[in-house]
Amino acid sequence: MISLGTCDPSVTQNDLAAYRARVKKMTGIVTLSAWDSQLRDEGKWVDYTTLAAGEPMKVAELQQFLRDAGFRPFGETNGICGYRTTAAIFLFQEYVRTIEGQADIGYPDGRFGKLSFAHVKRWQAGKLRADWADNSGANPSPEHAQMMKLLNAAKAHYLSSPGSTQSKANAAGACDTVRVADWDFDPAKIHIVGIRRRKAAAAVQNLDDPFKLLIHGQVFTFFGSTEPGTKEGSEPKYPYLVPGQHRYRLGWHHQGDEAKIFQALKPLSMGVLVQRSAGLIATDAELQGPLDPRFNQSINVHWGGGGASDSAAWSAGCQVVAGKSYSNHHAKVIDCSAFAANNYVGLGADNTKGVYQNKGAYTMLVSLVSALSGENADDNLIRYTLLTEPDLSLDGEQFASQTVDLLQQLRTA
Repeated sequence: MISLGTCDPSVTQNDLAAYRARVKKMTGIVTLSAWDSQLRDEGKWVDYTTLAAGEPMKVAELQQFLRDAGFRPFGETNGICGYRTTAAIFLFQEYVRTIEGQADIGYPDGRFGKLSFAHVKRWQAGKLRADWADNSGANPSPEHAQMMKLLNAAKAHYLSSPGSTQSKANAAGACDTVRVADWDFDPAKIHIVGIRRRKAAAAVQNLDDPFKLLIHGQVFTFFGSTEPGTKEGSEPKYPYLVPGQHRYRLGWHHQGDEAKIFQALKPLSMGVLVQRSAGLIATDAELQGPLDPRFNQSINVHWGGGGASDSAAWSAGCQVVAGKSYSNHHAKVIDCSAFAANNYVGLGADNTKGVYQNKGAYTMLVSLVSALSGENADDNLIRYTLLTEPDLSLDGEQFASQTVDLLQQLRTA
């Protein structure tokens, strides 16, 4: 079996050292001794291991297949099953399961064994490729084009009428929150769009905000929360990420708690802008009030558990994505509850039905970003744009109700 950390016999210690250095540069790994000899899997550390004799494919051969088939278009063929290769395996398995409808492959786990190999041989014989393989921002799906139209309309609106919050953000110093004039909506780049829904003053926080991942000319939809569920340590007020565009990269969440480290999107380098609310539900006055003068480096986009039920304290201002379900680029709702862990305890283990548990829909999101992004620093830059529910009408097509309807399907899947 090929899984995270598996290496071809030809891989040298120098090759591994070069790979680790590249990962640290791209993801900003913290200084922990484990990173010098291990990789972080679902809820645990794993060793680099040499591929056993008699396996049907070498790691490098699998990497080349995944590259040719569109699941790892920019990845290096180095014989090391690292994070990008594991993500591409997951994508291939999920594509066969949900797009092709081949249930015999089982649930996606990023581990390449006999079942996955049989489908690789089928794909190789038929010279098959993922349906996004020849797509790009220059040849987008209708929904991708619609989302780009909305984003550009939002930019035009806030350029002409920035309002209190955007005016303050425009005047802030250099950080990972981008001035409106510099919002970048290049369709060939990777974008995530969070949509903060309106809340009544007496409402409670729920996992009821949609997220759109725009990648390779396609759109995938997830759900979670763009609002805080708790405070930061001794900080007396709740942090709200300001609407607008922010620069993120794939890095590591919970770096201060070794038992809980997992991949997440983090501010690129300097931190993002937040506003503070005295209550769990921010008032309009608070969301038009002063910005926190400190650039916040800890507002991540991370996993929010299974998402089968809402939680009262899932994050201190982070953007949270649930694992229960997502909508794929064919606008089909995909149920992940059979293999999505509800909390840290289940990660990386088989559940009562013998199914390996990961973060479900959240793993899908991270796998898409990891496997389909390029090799240089700009390719690893994710443009996260936080909109508010009224912004959905800015492109003139009034698809707010369409988005909310899809959100309801995801929450009840």
